[in-house]
Amino acid sequence: MATIKDIAKLAGVSHGTVSNVLNKRGNVSVEKIEAVYKAAKQMGYQLNTQAQLLRTYKSQKIAILLPQLVSDKYAIFFNSFRQSMAQYPEITYDLFLTDDLETTELDALQKIAAGGYRQVVAVSCLQDATIYFDTLKLAASQIIFIYRQPTNAYHFFTLDYSQATDAICQQIATSRSQLVGIFSDDHGNLENATFVSELQNNLKQKAPNKKFIIIRASNDESYKAAFDFFSGEQIPDLFVAEDIEKASFLTQASFFGSEGDCPAIFALSGNIPPILKGLHCFPMNYAQLGLEVVDELMREDHEKKTAGTNTAYVRNQSGNLYTATSAIITDNKSDPTLNLLILPSPSTNALKKLLPHFYRQTGIKVNLAVYPYDEVYQILGQLHLHPYYDLLRIDMACFPWFAERILQPLDKVGRGVTDLLNNFSLPTQQKYSLVNDTAYAMPFDASAQMLFYRKDLFEDPILKRMYYEKTGQELIVPTSFTEYDQVTQFFTELHEEGEFLRPIGASTTLGSAGLIATEYLLRYYAAGGKLISNGHIPRLEMPLAGQVLNEYLHQVSMTENIHNKWWSESVEQFEQGKLAMLIAYMNLFNDVAYSNIFPKIGFASVPGGIPQLGGGALGVSRYSQKTHYAEQFYRWLYSPIVMDHLILLGGNSNHQDFSHNQEICYRYPWMPLAYQEINRGIRESSIPNGKLFNLRQAEVIIGQGITNVVNKIMTIDETIEYINQRLLVDTQGER
Repeated sequence: MATIKDIAKLAGVSHGTVSNVLNKRGNVSVEKIEAVYKAAKQMGYQLNTQAQLLRTYKSQKIAILLPQLVSDKYAIFFNSFRQSMAQYPEITYDLFLTDDLETTELDALQKIAAGGYRQVVAVSCLQDATIYFDTLKLAASQIIFIYRQPTNAYHFFTLDYSQATDAICQQIATSRSQLVGIFSDDHGNLENATFVSELQNNLKQKAPNKKFIIIRASNDESYKAAFDFFSGEQIPDLFVAEDIEKASFLTQASFFGSEGDCPAIFALSGNIPPILKGLHCFPMNYAQLGLEVVDELMREDHEKKTAGTNTAYVRNQSGNLYTATSAIITDNKSDPTLNLLILPSPSTNALKKLLPHFYRQTGIKVNLAVYPYDEVYQILGQLHLHPYYDLLRIDMACFPWFAERILQPLDKVGRGVTDLLNNFSLPTQQKYSLVNDTAYAMPFDASAQMLFYRKDLFEDPILKRMYYEKTGQELIVPTSFTEYDQVTQFFTELHEEGEFLRPIGASTTLGSAGLIATEYLLRYYAAGGKLISNGHIPRLEMPLAGQVLNEYLHQVSMTENIHNKWWSESVEQFEQGKLAMLIAYMNLFNDVAYSNIFPKIGFASVPGGIPQLGGGALGVSRYSQKTHYAEQFYRWLYSPIVMDHLILLGGNSNHQDFSHNQEICYRYPWMPLAYQEINRGIRESSIPNGKLFNLRQAEVIIGQGITNVVNKIMTIDETIEYINQRLLVDTQGER
């Protein structure tokens, strides 16, 4: 086998240089790094990962003991743990399955003790944690017990079951059921603040007239134990199951072991539960438990509590039950319809897939009229010629300009739907719903600009060294436009066609005046500029506007210029690995989550930290006579379950409950950051004194002016003067 000495000889460098390169340390030139990698590959050398780990500051091995991976609560926890640990590539972990058998668990502890593991996470079936400390010779702070708390356990993490039991018991209290069957795991003496104990206490308070029986069973015995509910003298008329697997066993036992239909079942589940009639699921944060356990493991030793018990209860951010609700069919004998004017987008595609459910629930058919942005804008400007539209998706840039003229206030839609705004933050309401303190629309697909980048490029040791040699600075994700332009230029100058690790730095979209204005204004806001100043008239501030325009022109000269009317081609080029970075509205990236480049995608706030907002609002046309149908549509669309599935299907929303869904955060990891960016983003679509102006028209004017500079028709100073004169005249006219 080749040694470091052999590699050094072949590469023509010293032994120490090879060591520094393979261990990613030291001040080594690009040429030497490439020579060492080439020699190592040629000789078939593989880096001794274990030796490298032992030299790493946070070097460690982690053992995870779980009963099995069949149950959601274990499988989702482990998947979340695995994904979180991807941030720490220097750390290894191994999984041990115990099948909830004491002998298997004790055997696993012996293997862990001999394997050099530094930390342990366990779902234990042992009654006392002392055997862990005695066998493993680890500090109590290095062992975390989850779900079950043995005696003498120091670190204990579990779920907060109070939300689930509260939601379930409220439903049970209003039901006609007399006997409740509770189907739970068999924890023995490990039951401490578990779901069942919480449920019993809650039932006694909220439904003291209900009787209940409890059957506990291990995973292996659960199938047979479920039949016991149907073999007694009294059969429960309602069930509560501790997990979705036990709910499934109950349906099997009812189907084969009883003469009647299966009673309603309430069950804890993962984030995407089955939607079946009679099954009521409470999604639990199994994944969040995994995230918080990893956070605890990665904390420095001096930060951990070692005196007394350290117990953590992970809460959900939502208390919603998911169920197949009964249909509310309209009593209108004709075929009721709603006509929705909307533009093509990922949210439109997602909504289209969900509309059959709305029809099944209400009997109301929604017809989507999908037109390009400019045509939608033109129709909105002449809506009196199109009175057949009931629902209107309006871009947030022109929403305030149109709202009072063409929309009905939300409190006039049916019996009023303003209560639905409680699901959105105040900043979201102010930008996507309120005009002069009146709610005219619901936020539909609120979005914000974000910076997306190739993580593999920013972590590549050769590229990092090349960047340092060129600039004297570390290659990091840019937080300012000065850094962004410098990184862009570096990659563009390094670009090699067809080389995955040599893409162009970034792109500039030049096919639409509105898009040009958006990319320019992002820089303008980052530099401290405002479109609406003390004069309450939209204008660009000089000399700042000219300086920013000069920077924008420099950007155009070193980026991939894309002449397209939308950012779709830029996103496609990033997806194909042709761009190192891309600033784009986050909703455009949802489809990229299913591409091969997904694991390499990093994301951050835009340079300067002031993103522009995008997306639109959903309002009811003032000409519509179907507001009672529109109310049903709103209450369906903005229900937590439909919002979740809209996002899972690639749509977009700033609905505050989405963040509890770990499946969403897994598929689209930028969504939690996007939620924050939307709340702090900017889009100056109205004037502080309440007066409105046409921001859409303003952006077109700015983009047209910038195009004149790009085409060398005007100087920078002439362009800013031209833009300001047109803003003064063309954005204040009658609507």
